Amino acid sequence: MNGDALESVIESVQEWAGSRNDMGRESDTQTALVVSCSMSSCKLRGPLWPVDTTWNAVSVETLGNQTQERYEGKTVPDSTIEHRRTQHDITAVLVVGHTDPLRSLVGEGFKEGVLTESLPLQTVQYRLVEYNVRQQVRFLQQVLPSSVTVAGYVHDQDGAYSSFPDKQYLVAFDGATDPTTIRAHLPDDASIRVASLLT
Repeated sequence: MNGDALESVIESVQEWAGSRNDMGRESDTQTALVVSCSMSSCKLRGPLWPVDTTWNAVSVETLGNQTQERYEGKTVPDSTIEHRRTQHDITAVLVVGHTDPLRSLVGEGFKEGVLTESLPLQTVQYRLVEYNVRQQVRFLQQVLPSSVTVAGYVHDQDGAYSSFPDKQYLVAFDGATDPTTIRAHLPDDASIRVASLLT
């Protein structure tokens, strides 16, 4: 092997080692899964807390922003979420719902008193969206490590939470669904809309 060939091999090894080191640095970046509905036309503008622009945000789209599925008679995490977890060290999971309720949750909503027959249809729809987000967050908290932050947001397309539509509201955070309790866990300098139609 002549000197030029040897030098070329050494440079190749150094480049490979450098790329491995870069990969290690990238792994220090926090990663969040953002679970949204595959049928939604909502486009999020910027990251939702606790995610910021330095994070690696990985999108997971499921029908009705579902985080679970049935497999061999058991309820298990959605396979896409599980696949992403094998690819990334997940710091947080955000479930983002919008005004597109699932028929399968209607019965549960009535059973738990979230919905009543006296409510207007549109109100039922809005409450069902938030209920769905809460249910998905609750499930993830049961199956994910306690080190993973789980938050639920509703994209309010119609102004159900305030007179200003097209905003996102934090409705569930690490087991809490009461707005006062959620706010108590947020950073003092955080500008986050917290609300609920169910309390």
